[in-house]
Order: sequence, then C-alpha cells, then structure tokens
Amino acid sequence: MRIGLIINPFAGAGGRIGHKGSDDLRIENPELRARVSRFLSTAPEGLYLVPRGKMGEYFVVNSGKEYRLLRSGRDDSTREDTIRAVRELRSTGVDIIVFAGGDGTARDVAEALESSEIPILGVPTGVKMHSGVFASTPEAAGILLKYFEQGRTEITRGEILDIDEDAYRRGEYIVRLYYIVNTIKFQNLLVSGKEEYSFQEDLNEIAQYFLDEFLKEDVYYVLGPGATVKSIEKMLGYYPNFLSTDLFLGRKPIKFNVNYQDLLRLTGELNPVKLVLTPIGGQGFVIGRGNQEIGPGVLTRVSRDDIVILSSRIKLSKIECLRFDTGSPDLDRKYEGVYKVIVGYDQFMAVRTCSIT
Repeated sequence: MRIGLIINPFAGAGGRIGHKGSDDLRIENPELRARVSRFLSTAPEGLYLVPRGKMGEYFVVNSGKEYRLLRSGRDDSTREDTIRAVRELRSTGVDIIVFAGGDGTARDVAEALESSEIPILGVPTGVKMHSGVFASTPEAAGILLKYFEQGRTEITRGEILDIDEDAYRRGEYIVRLYYIVNTIKFQNLLVSGKEEYSFQEDLNEIAQYFLDEFLKEDVYYVLGPGATVKSIEKMLGYYPNFLSTDLFLGRKPIKFNVNYQDLLRLTGELNPVKLVLTPIGGQGFVIGRGNQEIGPGVLTRVSRDDIVILSSRIKLSKIECLRFDTGSPDLDRKYEGVYKVIVGYDQFMAVRTCSIT
C-alpha cells in the first residue's frame, strides 16, 4: 500500500496556552512527535511517501517504516507547502493521504485534492478538529489505516469544517463547511463532525442541581467550555466567554480563560481539583477537543470520580460513547468506564467510554 503522510509541525501549538487555534502561530508543538509516534506504532507496513524535513521525513526516519521522500517539504512550512505536497502525492499516486494536524490542515489538504477521490484520514494533533475526517486518537488512526489496508473499512464522505479563530477567542462560534471529501470509517474509530444543541430549560436544571448538590467552597473547579457548563457560571452571576476554560474556588472565580500553566500554578499539588465538563456534540469528546488547557500535568491529579459530566438529554442521545484524548495513553485508560452524566435536576444517564482500540 502506498500511503501519503503529511505533518503540520505547528498544529496544536495553541492548545495548552489557551489560544483556541494555531492558524496564526509559528510555534512548533512540543507534543507532536509523541502523537505522531503513537500513530506510527499502530499503523501498518507499507510505503510511506513523505515530504522532506519536519513535514514528514523527521518523524519517519527512525520509525522502522519504509519511506520515500517527495521533492516538496521544508521545516518552516506554510499552507502552500501542504498544498504542494498533496498535489505531488496526487501526481505520484497513493492509496490514501494521512495528515497530522487540525481543521486548518484538513482545509489545505482538501483544497489541493480538488476533484480527486483519494480518501484522507486525519491524525488528531490540532486544536480545532471539528471536521469529520479525524480518527478519535493517534492510535485509532493507525488502526483505521491497518483496517483500510485489509479492506475492512467503509469509504464515506466527510465534511471539512473550520471556524473563525479570532471570533472563537471572543466566544463566538462561527463554523463554515468548506469541502466534502472521501474518508474511511470503521465502527467508532472515526469521529463525526461537531454538532451544536441548545436547550435552556435543561441547562438551568443541570446548573441548579450542580450548585445544590455538588459545589463545595474548599474545592477547585475547572469549568470547561460549552453552554451546559457556562450555565453554572451564569447562575453564579458571571457572564464568561462561552468557549473559555475557567477556574473557580467554590463559588469564587480565580481566573477566567486559563491556560495549562495557569492551572498548574493556581491549583497547587495539595488542593482538591474537580473538572466540570460537557461532551462535544456529535463527537463525544470530554477531554482533548476545545479544552486542551486541561493537560496531563493537571489530569494526573484528577481521578475518574473527580470528573463531573453534564449534558442535555438530546445531545447525549446523539453521542455513541464518551471519548478521552488526554495526550497520554495511560491517562486515557485511567478514564475508561461508565460515567453518570447529569442531564437534569437529580436526573442522570449512564454512558460508557469508547473502546481505545
């Protein structure tokens, strides 16, 4: 099998710093190499056609995979380099194009495909991953690719979505459909595009129940993004950014729109910390999409029992299972199991996590 593999070395750099995207950043993501290695560890043998430098060569040279270098590729890459690499892969001939990045990279790949029917598969390494072409984890991407080689996957149509990052940082969610492409699917290893729901009565009941039964004044609460969680903050008298991650001590706000370093610094090692989160509509991610400020250094201190999950009934009914993409396979396994999700005042639904493999 001939596999095109393209890496965006800058994808995901904005996640831990709370930047809500990396389109305007020229910072390499320090976690990228580990995530690409996780993909390669489960990916099949085959001939990998990769761009030069940090767009591909750097990641496969010691991987044990057979590879061939393209003419395109450089370390300080731009979207034009991605487009050039995809066009070279089209002319060279590949069975599938795999890319590591986020929605911005997906847009560039889809643009360069033009009318080509070559399927694409995203290894999730970006900040924004709303498009329906991403595997649930790097390992899942490798397994999907293996199943594709074995003829076990379904070719399906995937939407390439992206948002306005500047508006996103202001709390405005403006999403646009750019392309529809071929991708591959097997059970729950591929994640569908993000969906939005709003049911204010449910949200008010959920928020009131949390405040009445869960909130303790001596506990730190990391309140994630999304209307469901923000209804708690509104009930406390605050009007936060809809898409921010905020830190409270009991009912008192410590800092709005925190980043990863803020959480490590402000919560301290000895203080109890609880996460209050809602899964992403249509995808089911509790950790790893839209809240990458909550990184492994924080999560090592948080048990399954310290995670409070909230959701409207209608959103939860459209989620197959809950997903965790923490950045650490060990932490992903730690959070496996069944969660009691608050869906109303003293009302719950039991939802299991997706299988990691």
